[in-house]
Amino acid sequence: MIEIVNEYTKFGPLFLVDEEHYAEFCSYLKLATYKKSDFFLKEGEKCQYLGFLKTGFMRTFYINDSGEDVTFNFHFDNNFFTDYESILCDTKSRMNIKAVSDAEVILLHKNDLQKLYQKDVYWQEFGRKMTEVIYLGAKKRIEELLYYSPEIRYNNLLTENAQIFQLVAQKHIASYLGVKPPSLSRIRRRILKR
Repeated sequence: MIEIVNEYTKFGPLFLVDEEHYAEFCSYLKLATYKKSDFFLKEGEKCQYLGFLKTGFMRTFYINDSGEDVTFNFHFDNNFFTDYESILCDTKSRMNIKAVSDAEVILLHKNDLQKLYQKDVYWQEFGRKMTEVIYLGAKKRIEELLYYSPEIRYNNLLTENAQIFQLVAQKHIASYLGVKPPSLSRIRRRILKR
């Protein structure tokens, strides 16, 4: 991963790695490109990688019992994404992760992550921090669904990344918010009137 070895100030803090260990960490990474609509992960596959979105945009979704495509999460530049349950439990994923736009993704294979853990305590601490980031992201998503109205979830999404509304089909945004497309249209109209 020569391209980012000299970019510690940009990527080191995002990766939760200190300067002393950064070059070692980069030696395990590889860069992959995904075209719009390419899959990072398909339902039924075992997830092999932790991904870090250098540029681009990804969507995590599943197909429910009624055959509907339900968006679970969106992933923007400088965000980690993966199916961590599939990695931890070595099980087939129930999720799909797909590129919404062309994307550059920095990959860390799950076996290389295990190699780092076995090296020394620093990497075990790194693993704990990464797990906490993933946990807090999942907790935030669950809390939004449990505690906030669709309108507040809409505003939060708009604040986080307004560009999403130009990149993603309205039906995917609606499913992410937990509403049907007509409800999303009503929410948007109400907000525009303010």
